[in-house]
Amino acid sequence: MSQTSAIILRFPESKAVEFERLFKAEVLPLWRKFKSEGKFLGASLTPIQGGMTPRKGVRHYILHVEVPGMAEHEQFDLHPQFTKFLAKAQAMQAEDPLVWFGETLFQV
Repeated sequence: MSQTSAIILRFPESKAVEFERLFKAEVLPLWRKFKSEGKFLGASLTPIQGGMTPRKGVRHYILHVEVPGMAEHEQFDLHPQFTKFLAKAQAMQAEDPLVWFGETLFQV
């Protein structure tokens, strides 16, 4: 059974462009590598444009990742390229992320 992670990231508007640039340069290539190796089933980063009104001056993102299992999840989280990025991203965040993950129940 696969595992799905859903994370809400929150950055000051003033840091959003920098975050997106860093993500594209440092995380997206790693996502593509994991996808090509079958270690990611799918992943996306989506700026939130509707729904609950976010706090003014803060850009929210939905980060969604589906992996075959916990081993692949942990392998990604511990990858040196990701941990290097994570330190930079955490320093820019307006608030701690909201994080959930679990075994995927239904999927199409």
